[in-house]
Amino acid sequence: MNTIQHYAALISTVNSMQSRLNALGYDFKEIAPITPLDEQLIDALVATATQMLTDAAALKLVAYDPTPPSSEEEPALP
Repeated sequence: MNTIQHYAALISTVNSMQSRLNALGYDFKEIAPITPLDEQLIDALVATATQMLTDAAALKLVAYDPTPPSSEEEPALP
């Protein structure tokens, strides 16, 4: 099984997200203060990230249980 491509894509996305978070932190410190809308968006971001952490941890609990071929598919060769 080749799962490394999934992990590579996920890590790339996480690194991009970390860069965006750093940019937001800089903007809030140096450019303009946090607004009420920013606070709502940060809360939504935290909720989404928390769910993603839960989903990622749950991957360890996934049991291997492949779906049997349906009767419409050709039978597997011996």
